[in-house]
Amino acid sequence: MDADQFKQLVMPHYRRMYMLALRFTADSDDAQDAVQDAVTRLWQNRQGLESADNPVAYILAVVKNAALDTIKRRHPVVGIEEAGSLAHESDPSEALERRERVKNVMAIINDLPETQQQVIMMHDVYGYEYEEIERATGCNYGNIRVLLSRARKTIKNHFIDTTI
Repeated sequence: MDADQFKQLVMPHYRRMYMLALRFTADSDDAQDAVQDAVTRLWQNRQGLESADNPVAYILAVVKNAALDTIKRRHPVVGIEEAGSLAHESDPSEALERRERVKNVMAIINDLPETQQQVIMMHDVYGYEYEEIERATGCNYGNIRVLLSRARKTIKNHFIDTTI
């Protein structure tokens, strides 16, 4: 794929890309940065773009990931991934068990419906306030609470089911 083909495939979706990034980041400059980062990633992996069954879905998935990376850079809070490494267990088996639980939680979050995934990541992992989540997602306060509750319940039920 040459540069002209790339532009013809990607650029017609620029507005959708920007709106998706804006929805996640809730900031115009961050959204533009995320889209630029996504375009760079798409160019570097244009073979994957060419072979994708649904190029638009592929493009939007890259934008979503770039927007989440932008959020991580903007909100430097301790994430779920780092939580296991911050504990100072003297027993290596406890540290291993904690890392396994963190990995399981992240896998469960990745399997949640997209809105639940987005809300729980923004609130519980990146530390967003409800108002920031409202602006980024377009959901109201009550809906955000419901989505968080359902996501947390799914995670809790998964752990209950695996221990029985």
